[in-house]
Amino acid sequence: MSGVTARAENFPSLAIRIHYNIADGPFQQPVKFYLDDMKSESKNCSIHDACERVVPSWLVFLDNVPTAILFLLGTMLAGILWWPLAILMLVYNLSAIVLFWALICRHCPHFGTRACPCGYGGIAARHFSRKEGSSFRKVFRRNIAIMYPCWFIPLGTGIYLLHARFSMHLLMIFVAFVVVGFVVIPAISRFVGCKGCELKEQCPWMSSAAAGVSSNR
Repeated sequence: MSGVTARAENFPSLAIRIHYNIADGPFQQPVKFYLDDMKSESKNCSIHDACERVVPSWLVFLDNVPTAILFLLGTMLAGILWWPLAILMLVYNLSAIVLFWALICRHCPHFGTRACPCGYGGIAARHFSRKEGSSFRKVFRRNIAIMYPCWFIPLGTGIYLLHARFSMHLLMIFVAFVVVGFVVIPAISRFVGCKGCELKEQCPWMSSAAAGVSSNR
């Protein structure tokens, strides 16, 4: 007797297990050809959004909302010090995101796909063209400093204000900024958004996190 069983799991990837017990059956060669073809397709997949990782919209939302809150809180801290600084801070925050698309996203293998946890891969492709031939890891390390002011200018401003004009209202804004910027955003990136990313070994952010975890073991 012959038996054929098929099981699909982890959609859209298809895992097929076939048991064929007849030594010289008429379907032996077609089945073998089909299995070889499936193995080849899984290694060099050309089916867009079937073999590539597709990040769901809720995860993109989860990844971006804390950043938006961080920018808002940072702008508030800057505005408490000097209202024109709030405008400059907001403009810089938005400009830093666009610069991130232009300087980093264009070199990412996820550029132009829905595999990017923060959704930048698809958005950046609408405004910029892909850059080939560069190491994503090196490009990321070289240009990530454009985001530092979004974190550290409000941080420094908040520390100064707590010494110069302390109030509970100011303290609450500052604590919220620190928690969102230095706890929530890194936690979401490491344990949710970037956890299943195929490029985490190339990403300085994720590889440094993994190295820190392994060194503590």
